[in-house]
Amino acid sequence: MNKLEISGIEKRYGDLGAINGVDLTVKEGELLAVLGPSGCGKSTLLSIIAGITEADAGRIVLDGELMSDSAVRGFVSPEKRNIGFVFQNYALWPHMNVEKNIAYPLKIRKRKRAVIELEVDRILSLMRLEHKRSSFPGQLSGGEQQRVALGRALIMNPGLLLLDEPLSSLDAGLRVEMQAEIRSIQKELGLTVIHVTHDQAEAMAMADRIAVMNRGRLEQIGEPSIIYEQPATAFTADFMGTNNLIKGFIDVSGGRRIFRNGGTISLGIPEGAEAANGAGLCIIRPEDIEINPSHDSPCLGAFEAVIESRIYRGAHFLYKIRACAEELKVQTHSSEIFDTGSSVYCVVRRCRFLPEH
Repeated sequence: MNKLEISGIEKRYGDLGAINGVDLTVKEGELLAVLGPSGCGKSTLLSIIAGITEADAGRIVLDGELMSDSAVRGFVSPEKRNIGFVFQNYALWPHMNVEKNIAYPLKIRKRKRAVIELEVDRILSLMRLEHKRSSFPGQLSGGEQQRVALGRALIMNPGLLLLDEPLSSLDAGLRVEMQAEIRSIQKELGLTVIHVTHDQAEAMAMADRIAVMNRGRLEQIGEPSIIYEQPATAFTADFMGTNNLIKGFIDVSGGRRIFRNGGTISLGIPEGAEAANGAGLCIIRPEDIEINPSHDSPCLGAFEAVIESRIYRGAHFLYKIRACAEELKVQTHSSEIFDTGSSVYCVVRRCRFLPEH
């Protein structure tokens, strides 16, 4: 069942198209990560869903009820949308302690004191903040502030929870811890969540599906493994982790379809692969290139290269190699050590082909 349905959403600021015809559905109980670089429109999209910003065109339906529709000038105000929102800076009241910050949404809606106390106790327990009840935001760690902001959004039992890069200000270790914590709470409560982030690893760790945005448009949407392993566009391939993008030409040679880059690299295209003849783009992940110190019998997908640099990353090395005009990144296990400047023999074990636009 779809919790949220978005169709044809557009938003312009003068000549700038912040959102350009976005269509999107979010399933009940799903955590959808909206992923993209700064300025791609992901936070604007979140603001439009919440009703903080009004779209110039398009339609939004939440739980089967119309939230906005430019065609009939229908618009439901933010306070009536049953949507929780956690902002990037948390937006906590500095003069209120944890208990009062969490209780605030119920207080302004004039709920009974007994109801507020029960709900605050429930949220404090859920967020593991009982011992911080009387503390003020300035006395809390980044992770504790994040949990207060999340608790304040959850106290209204929202039908949809929006998270706008809530982990971006945390250090790396705490960010990973909070990713797991948010995911655990989301699963426990059966929440429907849209999580905006520019961090690819965060999106893959937390999301059921990822929607990749670029210049106000959706580039691709799918499960994390599909987005990572089967990028549908050059932008998605370049943005999701580290990829080698090689321009070349696909043609037929000896009864086989071959990708050639015009230099040393020739790759056989597997049968059934969706790769049309003509100009093309080959996508190779660093871990899918194998380095050998000796030049064994040549094979299709093998080429000579020179090691230009080596970076130690703990469990693996990241090499920069050069094969004629191509500069490529290669990842190997930390036990595989090759000297800078040495000539090596490389084999591509897996790759993906796209038509060049």
